[in-house]
Amino acid sequence: MKQKSKKKTTKKKNYAKYIKISIIVLVILLIFTLGFMAYKALFAGNENSRFVDLDKYKLSEKEIKSAKSKINELENIASVDVYTKSKIIRIVVNLKNDIEFETIKEKSNEVLKSFTESNLSYYDVEIFIDSKSKDSEYPKIGYKYKTNSEFTW
Repeated sequence: MKQKSKKKTTKKKNYAKYIKISIIVLVILLIFTLGFMAYKALFAGNENSRFVDLDKYKLSEKEIKSAKSKINELENIASVDVYTKSKIIRIVVNLKNDIEFETIKEKSNEVLKSFTESNLSYYDVEIFIDSKSKDSEYPKIGYKYKTNSEFTW
């Protein structure tokens, strides 16, 4: 009799162990499945929307030259580069020496007039300002969302 009860308790322990392992495996599978579904819902297709209609809203050489010439009106400009990357117009300004930040803020908002209204309603605009001076308050970055009218610093 004692052998039968020992076998039953051993079987019960094994059965309980299998149930615990099965529950743990199911919980892990459920977590991975939910995580994968959340990832797909949050990030699916985001990369594709960055390039939609880019061919319809190309920057013209006139717009690029106008933006560069507006910035070059300031003193101590080492270089200016204007280009697009997905739905963002990037303006990179390198200074020889520091310029008062308020002057650059005003000029950067003037630069926006170089672009057509349709391009400004399509593109976000970023301006990166850096200085070669050692004791500089730069770098600074300004950003203008397509619905805003001015840069935010």
